[in-house]
Amino acid sequence: MALQTGLYYPYVHLRDETWAKAAALYWRHLARVVPAGFPVQDRGVVRELNQASGFIVDSDPRQVIEVVAPAFVAAVRDNAEELRARSAVQERRFTSRWHSEPVPNPRTRNLTGLFPKEVPPVLEAALEEAGLAYRDCRQRVWDHQEWVVVDPSFAWAYKCAVTQELARRTAFAPVTDQLAAYTATGDWSAEHIADTLLGRAAPAVGRETAQTRLAMMAVRCVLPADLRHVPVEKIVRLRTQYADEFVAFETAVNAATAEVVEATQEVTDRAAFELHLQGAFDLHLARPLESLRKAMNGLKLDTILTTLTIKPEVSVPGAGLAWLLGGTATAVGTGIAFTVLAARQATARERDTRVASSPAGYLLRVEKELKPTTVLKRVGRAVSRTAGVGV
Repeated sequence: MALQTGLYYPYVHLRDETWAKAAALYWRHLARVVPAGFPVQDRGVVRELNQASGFIVDSDPRQVIEVVAPAFVAAVRDNAEELRARSAVQERRFTSRWHSEPVPNPRTRNLTGLFPKEVPPVLEAALEEAGLAYRDCRQRVWDHQEWVVVDPSFAWAYKCAVTQELARRTAFAPVTDQLAAYTATGDWSAEHIADTLLGRAAPAVGRETAQTRLAMMAVRCVLPADLRHVPVEKIVRLRTQYADEFVAFETAVNAATAEVVEATQEVTDRAAFELHLQGAFDLHLARPLESLRKAMNGLKLDTILTTLTIKPEVSVPGAGLAWLLGGTATAVGTGIAFTVLAARQATARERDTRVASSPAGYLLRVEKELKPTTVLKRVGRAVSRTAGVGV
């Protein structure tokens, strides 16, 4: 089934503007978890994408947290002593950032803050009782806000669990620019939560996010290295201009996802799953893209032009090509021009047909539209498009 809305996590603000541009080339909308009253301060690229095409959709997690919180309360109360030994908050520094990367000693990590409205009172009380949270306030440029201060490992697990429940209720697809978050899927029972917080949980295989990952792998493989310099206007145009190509691409992503999920039902090793995922990507997307590139390069006008060579009429004494054309040069030249234009238009139609029907057609459009070009090439492409023969 096609999924048109991604659900960004574990943060509110997109951390990587280049990733945001890439995501906008696949997701029609990108939802995110925003508690009521949260001080949203998006950066330039995200604001532009949102204003131009309604890219970002804010989702209030109020109902979801009431469902998720009880398992976390149970995990905290049943494992308070072990959790306190590992993640106590006393005498640790509170910062505005939190990270998921494992460190040798979790107690040396800086603390982070959860927005109070995303932590139900019963959960906050359990955390405070176990020595795993406290209230603090931070003055920032745009606000003076209280936070529920916790260890980043707790914030990470809690955000992932909230996102997964929200995704279940909305049929949105969880998507992130934080690779470690893809391993944080699974059944967020009290036991799994405790294992995760205490570092006992094995990495999840990641079948739940296979479609999202395949789609982003495909989009990223055709993007220019300097995507951050690509104007947002180009991204918006690609989002709206190539609907037919996108449908074929999305169908290929769905087929690849179904294949890899079916083939890995019994797979419990993450490395093995990654190999299956790469294989599905190669078969359904990478190879068709390469084949389409070769087909497009093969549609040249060389053979057409060679058939238009005009030979001098040798039966006329002293005649040459210039004399033969004489007063009719303009008419002949015009005829040749129209013939070439018609041939180019026919070639362009064939090219468009192949691109629209190929599962990699959309990727080729993205690659060509975003590839840096010289001024001369831009002029040439503009002329071709005016004549109706541009790719």
